Amino acid sequence: MEFVHVKHVQFDRMASIYRYRTAQAVVADRLRHAVLSGQLPPGSRLLQAAVAEEMRTSTTPVREAMRELAGEGLLDLDPHRGVMVHSSSVKELEEIYQIRSLLEPVAIAATVTNVTPEQVAFAEDLVERMDRESDVAEWAMLNVAFHAGLAEATGLPILNSILAKLRNVSALYVASMLHHHPETIGTANEEHRALLKACKSGDIKAATATENAHLRHTLILVQEQMAPAAAGAASATGS
Repeated sequence: MEFVHVKHVQFDRMASIYRYRTAQAVVADRLRHAVLSGQLPPGSRLLQAAVAEEMRTSTTPVREAMRELAGEGLLDLDPHRGVMVHSSSVKELEEIYQIRSLLEPVAIAATVTNVTPEQVAFAEDLVERMDRESDVAEWAMLNVAFHAGLAEATGLPILNSILAKLRNVSALYVASMLHHHPETIGTANEEHRALLKACKSGDIKAATATENAHLRHTLILVQEQMAPAAAGAASATGS
């Protein structure tokens, strides 16, 4: 009887952990969407209690979800300032794009070599949806999914892990830039189609050139978007 009782307690405990993890995953997904879509721009402050109340859950899964997103580079956890959406300087973003310009060609070459017909079809569906999408926030999420899908095709988990965090920080500012300059979506869609065409034809050289051009164009637009804020900060500090 005692053995049965222990099994019963353990089952209840495991069920509780499962529900907890599910709640954490739901909170993490919703926060990630809000951040990557630009609905929560860089510098936004998040209060655990407020997020928990809005999502109708306890603060425990919210706290763990915030830690998860901090590990992804999307949130900053500061003991004094609290939880904030990560805010980069122009210098940090330039460094990130410099690193990406070295690593992304390796990734896209692996994608061209290893991509499956199913992965190509998935990417084509996303590109078509991006062509039709008029909502900037939703387009930003489709953009994240498109690049993540191509990354999955590389078969290089360590490289993808390194690039994922760099792409996340980049995506924070891409979404913000798009909200101010939605007209740039057309150019991005064209570059996505060119990249996908190169992947389908197995043309590593064309894919690498397209990826590099895409990175350069995006960095220039993000720099232009951040320039007024950087100038204001420099003026405020007297530098």
